[in-house]
Amino acid sequence: MSSYAPPTTLSPSRIDSFLSCPLAFRFSSLDGLFDPPTEATVRGTMVHRALEHFYADTAAQLDAERMNDSVDQMLTEFRHDDDVLFLELEGDRFTRLGDECRKLAMNALQMEDPSTVNPIGLELRIEAEFDGVTLRGIIDRLERDNDDHLVITDYKTGRAPGPSFEKKALAGVHFYALLCQREFAEDATELRLMYVKSTQTITTRPSSKTISFTEQRLTAVHRAISQACESGEFATRKSALCKFCKFSSWCPEFGGDPQLALIDAPRRNSTSSE
Repeated sequence: MSSYAPPTTLSPSRIDSFLSCPLAFRFSSLDGLFDPPTEATVRGTMVHRALEHFYADTAAQLDAERMNDSVDQMLTEFRHDDDVLFLELEGDRFTRLGDECRKLAMNALQMEDPSTVNPIGLELRIEAEFDGVTLRGIIDRLERDNDDHLVITDYKTGRAPGPSFEKKALAGVHFYALLCQREFAEDATELRLMYVKSTQTITTRPSSKTISFTEQRLTAVHRAISQACESGEFATRKSALCKFCKFSSWCPEFGGDPQLALIDAPRRNSTSSE
C-alpha cells in the first residue's frame, strides 16, 4: 500500500471526516477526490452568508426588514454560484431554495435579541500551532458579552441533536475555544450552537478540563491520522452515513476497490463547479 504525507493542517471538518470514516477522509483530504456539494450544504452556506451580512453593521436597525435585505443581498451573490449551478438550482428551484433560506435566517431573530450582540469577528478565519500541526477554523461569530468576555456562536441549519449527542455536537466549538486561547491568549466563557431550523440553542461553558480534553483528543486524532498515512491503511467505518457518501462505488464495504478511485473518480478542481 502507498503511504501518504500526513496533513499539516487540521480543522473540525477534517477531524469529523476521519472519525466518521478514515477511508472517506483519505479519498477527500489526501487523494483530492471531488466530493460534490449537496443542496443541504449549499443552503447552509447561504444562510451563514445572510447572517454575516445582517451583523456586519451593528449600528443599523437589526430587525426583520434588515434580515430580509441581508437575504436579498445573499441571493444576488449566490444566483450564479458554482455550487448552485452544479446542482442546477436555477429558476423555480432557486426561488424555493431562497424561500427556505429566508425562513431559516428569520428564525434567528426569534432566538436572540440582535441589539445585544456585540460581534468582533464574523466568519472569522483563525489558526494556531499545536503539537506540530496547524489548527484552522472559521468561527461564524465571535463576540463580546456584557462583561467583555469572549463568546463563540456557531450557526447550524440541520437538525438539532438529541441530549445524548449534544457533547459530540459541541466538539467543534470546543476546538474553536482552544484556537482562541492559543491565538488571543484569552479564554472564551460561553460556546453556543444556534439551530435555526428548530430555533433551539445549545450552550456550554468551557473550562480548563474541557480544553485539556480537546487537546488530548486532537493529539490522539493526529496520531491516528499519521499512523494511517504511514501504513497506507485507512479503515472503513460502516454507518448510517454511508447512504450519503459519494465514494461508496470504491468502498470495500460495498464491493468497491479503493485503488480504482484514483483512476475513475473525478478530482477536485477538475470540473467547473469547484
